Amino acid sequence: MRAYIVTTLVGVFAIDENKKIVEFSAFSRNPKEVAEKLKRSEIEILPEEKEIAGRLGRKKIFVIFSNRKEGVKHAEPGNEFENYVRENLRKLAIQKGLIKDDAEYNKFLTQANLELTKVKIKKAVGADHLVIHAINSIDELDKSINILVERLREWYGLHFPEMDKIISNHEKFAALVGKFGTREKMDEEELKQFSEQSMGIDIEDEDVKVIQDIANQILQLYKLREKISTYIEKSLKKIAPNFSELAGSQLAAKLIAKSGGLDRLARMPSSTIQLLGAEKALFRFLHGHGKSPRHGLIFSHPLIQNAPDSERGKIARTLAAKLSIAAKLDFYNGEYKAPQMKKELEERVKEILSSKK
Repeated sequence: MRAYIVTTLVGVFAIDENKKIVEFSAFSRNPKEVAEKLKRSEIEILPEEKEIAGRLGRKKIFVIFSNRKEGVKHAEPGNEFENYVRENLRKLAIQKGLIKDDAEYNKFLTQANLELTKVKIKKAVGADHLVIHAINSIDELDKSINILVERLREWYGLHFPEMDKIISNHEKFAALVGKFGTREKMDEEELKQFSEQSMGIDIEDEDVKVIQDIANQILQLYKLREKISTYIEKSLKKIAPNFSELAGSQLAAKLIAKSGGLDRLARMPSSTIQLLGAEKALFRFLHGHGKSPRHGLIFSHPLIQNAPDSERGKIARTLAAKLSIAAKLDFYNGEYKAPQMKKELEERVKEILSSKK
């Protein structure tokens, strides 16, 4: 004999092959508690389900769950026994004394479904969405920094134009301006000889102060960028350790953001991951303009950057395949295999590069 366990808003039913209710365990009448239980029941066995399965097992009745759970026998969704319980749930709830009448059932049904919607929305927004906002913030900070640095270089260039060519690093440029101010005070060996014979104009203390304020604000933005980068790295080690280890924290965050979340990324084929960020180039190619793109965002990965141009396509495919596996491991399994996968990836890249020779 078989019995099917069906979990509903009012409780857990066990129904036999003749569509007779053989066991039942009621839930509380608190809509919030019911919503939490129903959400949990999608991935784990509830105490009520375990209790009923145990009682049926002692009666030598074979138990089948109506929804998928790891480690137990389950039926296909929408089977006839599940449909029977759900179609007759109102009548069954009244028969079991859980609900007084139709009006009370409708009120409870509305409240429970509202709470279930809230729970699903809350759980749908995972930690990966926090990382998405963080990496998008870095992109916006980079734009702001570039705009302000360009303005600082042009502005300070009126006073000390030679420094613009000598100091190429933006952060160092801002730090020197913020620290020393005028060209005469510059205590950098590479700048001293130019500061004495500069073609720039002389500026007043008031001018220097405003320019230094801009430089110091740029330095603050650099510090904020560093803090967010550290936050992203720590967060990804928790939610996507395999993926971030293979891709690097910045690239991993960009790929997750571009795909819309770790769940979507885990469902993508490797060919899609390979071309994430190259949608415009792919669109042009599909319309007969330009070449087929070989890589998108993953182009920034060191293994591709350091490879000869002729081999970048092969390495991009290899990298995307490993990243696809890593994303699936992080989202579905949780097992940490990054060191092994990284070693396999590096060995495969060496094979690709050696075969070229």
